[in-house]
Amino acid sequence: MSILDGRVVVITGASSGIGAACAIAFAEKGAKVVLAARRAERLGALVDQVEAIGGEALAVATDVTDEDAVANLFAQALARFGTVDVLINNAGIADSTPAELTDLALWRRVIDTNLTSAFLCARSAIPIMRAQGRGRIINVGSISAKVPRKDSPAYTASKWGLAGLARALAVDCRADNIAVSAFHPGIVATELGGGPSTKPVEMTARPEDAAGIIVHMADMPDHLNFYEALMVQNKIPFLGRG
Repeated sequence: MSILDGRVVVITGASSGIGAACAIAFAEKGAKVVLAARRAERLGALVDQVEAIGGEALAVATDVTDEDAVANLFAQALARFGTVDVLINNAGIADSTPAELTDLALWRRVIDTNLTSAFLCARSAIPIMRAQGRGRIINVGSISAKVPRKDSPAYTASKWGLAGLARALAVDCRADNIAVSAFHPGIVATELGGGPSTKPVEMTARPEDAAGIIVHMADMPDHLNFYEALMVQNKIPFLGRG
């Protein structure tokens, strides 16, 4: 039996891609999933998919850059399921704009969506987890937090910041038995990454591949932390930059 059976998992950015795949993968482990994203119709359809496989799901339309909306997300999770055991900070947007063309509004939108949202969700989750003496937070970062790609300063900064947030919270939360970690995917065939048809198969991964790793990171004893994972395609010029 999985340790996730019966546990409550909040997933942001759940309406598509890695987030949607996580919803199904966690439900298959017996977890109850709370699905957060801005697109309510997509979330409703995903709830139907989870329930069709015998799972339990709650959809909460949420702008995770808004602290009141995030507070409402966790209030609804508590009202429905009574606790939060796992938080998957998956919400994010992609951007490839050179620095000299990046206006302040775009910079703030990328940082707020990719980084500030994770801070707001963690801030709401930590007191719940502390009260029960355990919890797990996984930030979904990017290979760009290891090796930046060209002309993407806002995106790169947001993902390096997300990795830094995971490190800081891992230290701050360990006394309360809250494990905080980071998962860095390479190119995943999602709407965020341009879709499955834009790159050869050997240069992409499926959302389900990423979700499988995330679930594995969460499916372990509470006193253990799978602190960091990196999923990279063999042919991406990453290792040795060759």
